[in-house]
Amino acid sequence: MAVAAPRLAAPRLAAKRDADRRERRATRLRRTAWTAGAVAPLLLLGWVVLRSPVLAVRTVTVTGTHRLTTAQVLAAARVPVGQPLARVDTGAVARRVGALDPVLHVDVARDWPHALQLIVVERIAVVAVPRAGQLELLDATGHDVARTPTSGLLRLVVAHPSPTDASTCAALTVLRSLPTAVRRQVVSLAATSPEQVELVLTRGRRVVWGGVSDSAVKSRELAVLLRLPGRIYDVSAPGVVTRR
Repeated sequence: MAVAAPRLAAPRLAAKRDADRRERRATRLRRTAWTAGAVAPLLLLGWVVLRSPVLAVRTVTVTGTHRLTTAQVLAAARVPVGQPLARVDTGAVARRVGALDPVLHVDVARDWPHALQLIVVERIAVVAVPRAGQLELLDATGHDVARTPTSGLLRLVVAHPSPTDASTCAALTVLRSLPTAVRRQVVSLAATSPEQVELVLTRGRRVVWGGVSDSAVKSRELAVLLRLPGRIYDVSAPGVVTRR
């Protein structure tokens, strides 16, 4: 009788092993089905967003332009209408539009489900440089905005106007440093070198500014000095300003 016990236990152990295998197989199948059920919607969503025409670009809107036309901006942007909106390289679009001379900055935004927005900030002319019988308009950084007759802008006299020209940058730096009350009196400014900036004010008054160093101090001293009568105001040496 002692020998019969293992013989009786063997079928039960085999049955238990079979049941365990079946349970493990069922668990794997349930996990696989659950994973497939969770991934399938994500794959479908990815296809809809990145591949299908359901969320494709249909319209491109342009705002903020004044000198540029919408057609000019769209031509530069080269947005592929019909491409899925999510796949549009907004950085590349911004760089292409930003290469236009009048553009200071552009934001490119997706407007789901079918639109792309180009929000343009154009450069604002602050000075006019005489050249070849016309006035070349520059913004506050020295970038060329346009070449057209104009009025109401300050005249800038430099030999080689450009954003990389040291004299141009010096003159515009001085202009930006002026308080509003003083700036309103400026008629023109000139820079024969970065260290020799001069301003011409209303009523023929002239300001010898010098270089851009200590511009904040020079601006404050000039604002005080202009309260006194004079034709030439020299602030090139802060702390030792003169007038005559």
